[in-house]
Amino acid sequence: MRPPQTKSPAIDLPSLAVHALWWGWFPALVVSWSHLSWAGRGGMLVAGWAVLFWNYAVLHNHMHVPIVKPSWPRWVVSRTLGLACGFPYRGYYLFHFNHHKYNDGPGDWGQRLPGESVPHYLARLTLRAWFWPWELVANVWRATKTRAQRLELVMDFVLVDGTLLGLLFWEPLMGLGFWGMVMVGHVSIYWLNLAAHFGSDPSRKDSLGVTSTSRLYNFFFFNAGFHQAHHYWPQVPWQELPAATRELAASARVRPTLQTSQAPINPFWVVRVIRSYSAEPCDRQTASTITSGTPSAVT
Repeated sequence: MRPPQTKSPAIDLPSLAVHALWWGWFPALVVSWSHLSWAGRGGMLVAGWAVLFWNYAVLHNHMHVPIVKPSWPRWVVSRTLGLACGFPYRGYYLFHFNHHKYNDGPGDWGQRLPGESVPHYLARLTLRAWFWPWELVANVWRATKTRAQRLELVMDFVLVDGTLLGLLFWEPLMGLGFWGMVMVGHVSIYWLNLAAHFGSDPSRKDSLGVTSTSRLYNFFFFNAGFHQAHHYWPQVPWQELPAATRELAASARVRPTLQTSQAPINPFWVVRVIRSYSAEPCDRQTASTITSGTPSAVT
């Protein structure tokens, strides 16, 4: 199928507004840390995690369809979104497009290992990026196509790691708290990958991802629940994903057992995924039969 004809705005104001939250939160953390009680510091870090997680929805969409079209603002926003989410932007961009190339199948750098439990998967991916990143760094370095991309990759690592080191040297407790918050954020982000591909099959065009029709989740997270349509047509703007999903469903390219009215962050969904992946044996065919219980209509 040919992708639908869509047009995204030159400036995506809702996405920029979410990103602006981080630019309000981060300076407030740095300025207020020494004046806050332990409860206040904990509250700021919890708020930071929520802002990071929300900014990830923006970062994800920005990698596919820039939220700011002019070149220099787009370049700057790319760097600051990466910093807000704790990812060197160019490195994560290459990591994510590897994911789209292999659709969570063999060759995907973030694929869950056979028989791997959910906690082990989340810990492995989160800790690997910080403590034993050599294979991952080698992979993204080989994936760069131009000298400019290599320069961006190096600069983005310096930006993210340099910010963390600066906080650690200036105010060690704040730096450790910030680092812990980022790692919890990454656990949450990698969870989304598991949930969005629970029972998916990269060999089938109708089973590339899970479709969540949760209105609340899609409203706040820029239609991230329409993951089948996103993997089928990655270049479609987030505003058009519901319509793209309906178009795919009309041509039998949305597998009914991979549709659910639950959000990926719904506690019932979380328990279902964990229990399924903990069961032995638990291959993709088995998981696909229990992904959503009763399929929901795509509306």
